[in-house]
Amino acid sequence: MKSRRLMPVLFGCAIAVSLPTHAQPQHNAQWRATEATFFDLIQNGYGIVAVTSVAARSTGLPEDTYVLQKTNSVYRCVETRAAETGTARSTAPLRCAELVKPYTD
Repeated sequence: MKSRRLMPVLFGCAIAVSLPTHAQPQHNAQWRATEATFFDLIQNGYGIVAVTSVAARSTGLPEDTYVLQKTNSVYRCVETRAAETGTARSTAPLRCAELVKPYTD
């Protein structure tokens, strides 16, 4: 009888362990999301060293990527713009990430 009550608990634990969590680093991930804003990085002495403009894979909207560097530290900030012609209006806040050593087993 006890084993029947434990089965749902054990099954739930097995599922929870097998699902990836957002808190754990992804295998070979080289960019880690940060709370730092584009403004913060500029104010802290980071300079823009590159800018690229492409259509975002997921939405097809124009997307600008800014690469910022200060000595050996590198960040990238991505801005997605509205699809309207002639508009440079951002559709969301810039998302920034820090270049980190890839996670390996």
